[in-house]
Amino acid sequence: MYKKLLLASTVAALTFSGCGSRQYFTPEQTYNASTANMGDNIVHYSRDGATLASGNVLTKNQMVKLKLEKGFNFINNTKNVAITADSQGNCNIVAAKGTVATVKFPNALVAGNIIGKYLVYVLQNNNFGVYDLEKKAVVYNGKSEKAYAIDTRIANPLSIDNLAIIPTLDGKLVILDLSTLKVSKEMYISTEKSLNNVIFLGRLNNTLIGATPNKVLSISSKGKKELDKAVSEVIIDKDAVFVFAKDGNIMQLKEDLSVNSEKKFKFAHFSLATVYDDKVYALDKQGFLIVSNKSFSKHKVYQVPEVEGYAFVSNGKIYYDGTIIKLDTLSYE
Repeated sequence: MYKKLLLASTVAALTFSGCGSRQYFTPEQTYNASTANMGDNIVHYSRDGATLASGNVLTKNQMVKLKLEKGFNFINNTKNVAITADSQGNCNIVAAKGTVATVKFPNALVAGNIIGKYLVYVLQNNNFGVYDLEKKAVVYNGKSEKAYAIDTRIANPLSIDNLAIIPTLDGKLVILDLSTLKVSKEMYISTEKSLNNVIFLGRLNNTLIGATPNKVLSISSKGKKELDKAVSEVIIDKDAVFVFAKDGNIMQLKEDLSVNSEKKFKFAHFSLATVYDDKVYALDKQGFLIVSNKSFSKHKVYQVPEVEGYAFVSNGKIYYDGTIIKLDTLSYE
């Protein structure tokens, strides 16, 4: 069932990102980019990491030689340990010395974060909760509506002070007070019926930024602001929010989601995007890699292999389909 759901989710995500469209991004000029052979392939993708066929893991900062157990995939890493899970509800907390804790859930764990002594989690059936690693027991359990089609970039829970911000698979943020294990607030980012899970959750100064594939939400002491736009990716870099929209528009926004600068790359369908070393990178599915400055006043488009599977960026390198692209070798000049 899990594999069928994942396949359906991936197909749906690709369809929504514009793969079914007959209109394609056609840059006027392209440049050649050098690539390297990865010698491995990504077999599972999550918001904060990618599992390789070898059992190793790509995190946002490095490649980690975890050698995961067969059937287990990387979910998240925190405090020198990694959260891994299989499709049967088994969850392993793994450190450099090996597995340090195991948990059995009734459904597969799809998102998680270790906050103090707690494992805050989201399951495949959209149940969420808190597991006490010391007591070895679930101390809080919540339920949300089932989501039958999801984007595979599932956001992990976030910790702010004594609060856990739990992103659900139906577009909701649950704010749980870990000192009382009671929900202090719930809010929906968007309410679409499918492909509406939270795909991004982050903090910019004292502002919470969340996104589904359909909308971006900013929450601060000044209130809520919304960007009602279909989204491929969201990145927080320094004091700005970068939104890569499904219509090919790239936007640099302030905390309140007002626009600093933007540029549209007509019909571009982004498979991956990042901001690295003060440059903006956006990879179109056809194999066009856009490199721009942050104001979008200058850019170049590089020709690279077409994207057929999962893509992930780690420590200044793009990995996909057995290919590695080093971002520091590319420029917009």
